Amino acid sequence: MDNRTPRIEDIHGLTLDGREIAALAEPLRRFYLSLPPMLSAEEIEQVNRGTKVLGGDYVYRGLEFAVPSGVLVPGGTSEVIFDALHDGLVETQGASVVVMGCGAGVEPVLARQRGAREIYAMDIHEASVASSLASFERHTGARDPGRHHFLVSDLFSALPPGRRADVIVFNPPANPLRSDDPYLTRVNFSGSAIMVRFFDEIASRELLAPGGEVITVLSNASNLQGITGHAIRRGFRPELLRRKTWSAPYDKILTHLLSFSLDSR
Repeated sequence: MDNRTPRIEDIHGLTLDGREIAALAEPLRRFYLSLPPMLSAEEIEQVNRGTKVLGGDYVYRGLEFAVPSGVLVPGGTSEVIFDALHDGLVETQGASVVVMGCGAGVEPVLARQRGAREIYAMDIHEASVASSLASFERHTGARDPGRHHFLVSDLFSALPPGRRADVIVFNPPANPLRSDDPYLTRVNFSGSAIMVRFFDEIASRELLAPGGEVITVLSNASNLQGITGHAIRRGFRPELLRRKTWSAPYDKILTHLLSFSLDSR
């Protein structure tokens, strides 16, 4: 984070208004009203001071990952998704899986170990894609080029037309702070705009297979109410899979592991 006073720069008007909330059926209305409001800019800045993009070694359940400089070194929030894949809460057996923001490569490794039929691992950052592929082959053997795809992509731009996924996984850089550091902006501070585009592309391109789900992790360090509200407007139905709290100095953070499926209406 830069040395200036932190400030929020985000999209306005995403949160559902009173009429929209009243129109929600239960239990969706109750769930939406349970989502916590966003923290202040100062609080968001404080909890993101540990963001690490200078590279280093990372270990997840005995799996070692060599993370090059410029690639996000996974932290506790990432591990909320990793655990869901590892434990089978998010089922990838026989599934077509898209990992958005593949970074260090943990999610593709876990998806293959859990029996995914097909994997698309994508990131806007070329070094992250290379790191992810190296980790994938280190832990799971040579990739099958017909089933394992590692692509430099701005969201879904590189996904071939007509492809549909059973599971789309994304730990988004949705914190809405302003930063002059391009690395931190890419891995942490892209705000709600990244999630608006994300859900818009899935809906407009029909990227989810029937019965498919989007798995994402969001907290009150982002506009959780607004992002969820936009997804609901686009026809997605959210479900809370896990809620995680943290010890100090991160005890104000409420992290939500969410599944979004497309409403059948």
